[in-house]
Amino acid sequence: MADYLAIDLMRTKLKYAHISDCLDIYEMGNEYISIDSKEELFDTILNVTDRFRDDIEGVSITMPGVIDRKRGFAYSGGVFEWVKNMEYAKELSEYIEMPVAICNDAKAAAMAEIGYGALKKIQNGVLLLILNTGIGGTVVTDGHILEGQHFAAGEFSYIRGDYKERDGVDDMFAFSANVDTLSKCVEEASGQANLNILRIISKLNMKDEKVTKGVEKFCDMLATNIYNMQCIIDCDVVVLGGHVTDDPAMFKMVKQAIDRKFENAPYHNIFKPEVKECIFHHNSRTYGAVYNFKDVMKGNDEQ
Repeated sequence: MADYLAIDLMRTKLKYAHISDCLDIYEMGNEYISIDSKEELFDTILNVTDRFRDDIEGVSITMPGVIDRKRGFAYSGGVFEWVKNMEYAKELSEYIEMPVAICNDAKAAAMAEIGYGALKKIQNGVLLLILNTGIGGTVVTDGHILEGQHFAAGEFSYIRGDYKERDGVDDMFAFSANVDTLSKCVEEASGQANLNILRIISKLNMKDEKVTKGVEKFCDMLATNIYNMQCIIDCDVVVLGGHVTDDPAMFKMVKQAIDRKFENAPYHNIFKPEVKECIFHHNSRTYGAVYNFKDVMKGNDEQ
């Protein structure tokens, strides 16, 4: 049985885990990183790798950006602006002298669900991660991730809503359904300012009527985007993750909004997908990193 080092690269730190083939996590930790320098980041990864070198088969990186995971090629790197058209896996592998696999972070979360969770054995599905500043997403077709011609399939953040808003960004999925927008909806409905996601959920569970009204508005906006997406993809299952689905009351309201959207549609030709919650939350990208390493390096038999 093999062990791996899974590393998730974020804006200010990397999260690492020494993890087994069977997803047993032996050790986890964080290291602060610089997003401005390849050399500094690679040095940090090298230092972490050296702690586990004798016990692991390789290193699997999850990161932002447009990634060809099969080639280990990064077209972009999100906040890591120095990542442009780069043989990332090869360069890092040579630097740390270990096999390296890489993949986009949202797609890693989807691979955890495909391999071990809510999308396992699902032929056609979607993963949506409702994040602080945007939407992470992945499309699954025929049981596999849809990469797209330019490896950017599932970039739901950039979907436009109001066709009349030609130049602005307020109608983009990223801005109309992120956690910041949830806070704005609740503030407008309740008059209560500075409500973060935890305070909103607390007041929601206390049956605060004005907060509930604001959450309903947000859920309706999210449901509209899911309806539009379903018109194109026609999937069996939509799996939702992120902060807004961590609480059962919030998740229930999202599902109710989706039901209303499909029931009230003027034409009933669009199949309503089953809506599920992510099985994996905080460790999803870690588990997805294991799936990706096995898939890229030796082919996966866990479908």
